[in-house]
Amino acid sequence: MKTHRLTLGTLLLGAVTFLYLGGCKKKETFDPTAFQEAAEDNARVEAEQNFVGDAVDNQAENAGNRRIAGTDSTYLPACAIVTYDSSQRRLTINFGSTNCLCRDGVYRRGKILVTFSGPQWPAAGARAYITTDSFFVNDNQHIVQKILFNEGINSAGERIIRDTVQNHQVITPNGTIQWSAKRTLRQTAGQNTWQRWDDIWLIEGSGQGTSRRGNPFTTQILDPIKIVGSCIFRVPVKGIWQLSTQNHTVKVNYDPYNNEACDRVASVQVDNQNPVNVTIR
Repeated sequence: MKTHRLTLGTLLLGAVTFLYLGGCKKKETFDPTAFQEAAEDNARVEAEQNFVGDAVDNQAENAGNRRIAGTDSTYLPACAIVTYDSSQRRLTINFGSTNCLCRDGVYRRGKILVTFSGPQWPAAGARAYITTDSFFVNDNQHIVQKILFNEGINSAGERIIRDTVQNHQVITPNGTIQWSAKRTLRQTAGQNTWQRWDDIWLIEGSGQGTSRRGNPFTTQILDPIKIVGSCIFRVPVKGIWQLSTQNHTVKVNYDPYNNEACDRVASVQVDNQNPVNVTIR
């Protein structure tokens, strides 16, 4: 699984402000704050979900899979310590008690705790139960409970992982984000090699939650999100997802030029307004 980090809320704030407050001469009075925050909160949580899942899948139960302090951007940084208790089948990814700069430009501290069951991960039928302990991302605490289930290879030769996020809380100075989701991850290339550069993943599914100010939202992936290991920016090259609040919707298209380029360009469409191209930072 590939980690992709978005600052989508900032982008949406600019796009929504333009569309409703500056881009048209006379429009209904519209405060984009609550809508922007819901989109930003969803992006923040989903990005960290991808990081956690990727880290667990990379480390697995076999010591030969450990990827720390290497040149590949999917490796964990040198300040992360990975231990495995074979008697308990317990994997601990410890970023330490002080901020550890990871390869995606994000500071983390605390622990990701994984308990495996079934066959040894990453074999078909294996499960990974994931929680966190004093886990902070850019100084915001993330409390995670999720299960990964490796279904193995389907008839098309794709590796399938079911990702059930039971609860993901983010405690911020402005309130607590709540999020849950059910996603399907399909690896369509790179299943038989150890490196991550040739991997291709497609992500499907939906989620729901409340923003830091208690505003409810739902999300739905309309076109599978495509992540390729060769994209050094670690952002999707294709796919569309939609976020809905009580009164508004936004669609984010990662491939507005229909060329699957690793260019960090996406389009944002608020309600029925014309889409606006933005750069994913």
